[in-house]
Amino acid sequence: MKKLSFEKNMIYDLISIGSTTKDIFLLTDRGKIFKTPDDKLAPVWLGFELGEKISIQEIVESGGGVATNLSLGTKKLGLNSFPMGPAKPAISVIIVDKRTGERIIFYQKSSGAVKLKSLRSKKTKYLSVSSLTGNWSRQANEILAYKKKNKAKLIVAPSTSMIRDGFSNLRKLLKNTEILFLNKNEAIEIAVNDKVETSNVNNLIKFLHRLGPKIVCLTDGMKGAWASDGKNIFHSPIKKVKTIDVTGAGDAFAAGFLGVYIREKDIQKSLKMGISNSASVVRHIGTTKGLLKK
Repeated sequence: MKKLSFEKNMIYDLISIGSTTKDIFLLTDRGKIFKTPDDKLAPVWLGFELGEKISIQEIVESGGGVATNLSLGTKKLGLNSFPMGPAKPAISVIIVDKRTGERIIFYQKSSGAVKLKSLRSKKTKYLSVSSLTGNWSRQANEILAYKKKNKAKLIVAPSTSMIRDGFSNLRKLLKNTEILFLNKNEAIEIAVNDKVETSNVNNLIKFLHRLGPKIVCLTDGMKGAWASDGKNIFHSPIKKVKTIDVTGAGDAFAAGFLGVYIREKDIQKSLKMGISNSASVVRHIGTTKGLLKK
């Protein structure tokens, strides 16, 4: 495998800090999807019979992780992007329901091992942060110091573990965030801490803006995605395609949005590209196959 390295004096469009993984996809039609509408934080479940042996129709392995997906996705759209993840990729096992493309991800919490020392002497216009785990207070401080010194714009796509395990650190980042990406469930987890009414998407977005981000992008599965600059909230429905695997949908949306926004600063056009990129990726197994090119 070719080793990636920084080039001296280069100013990147985007450096993406986060997880790098080896993904193992197990496709089966034996799971049962059921809804628990009274549980706001976990309204839909994928389950299997206790003690049963479950047949797998297909096994697929591929590279993934937010740092990988975002860097590759934006690079295909013409940006000069670079991933920064742990030295050793984590292992993720992903159970995919063949009938719907929905999935459950089992993952290692290893992204907290991202070493930021190599970032200090590098330049980038945008710095993306996601999937940090454990006690990442020092990393949050390093990221903010880098942002201030280099006048880089900060992009945050918080994982569930970042919300649950380090919310004070996340708040610190959000106060300095240019663009925030998250799905509705993640937004609800943040809002619940502040006892915010969560059934209305517009209310959620306005609340998230109050935490600091200038641009908020929120996805909600089959209901599509929203993007807001604090003045206007734009919505785009999904593109109806045959869904094989939804695992990379969120990262593909973010990559599509940034691939346009970093060049053109057009929220509506960026939103449409995010939706298109996501629709292309969910037609394939894995998180990088199907990413659109410029």
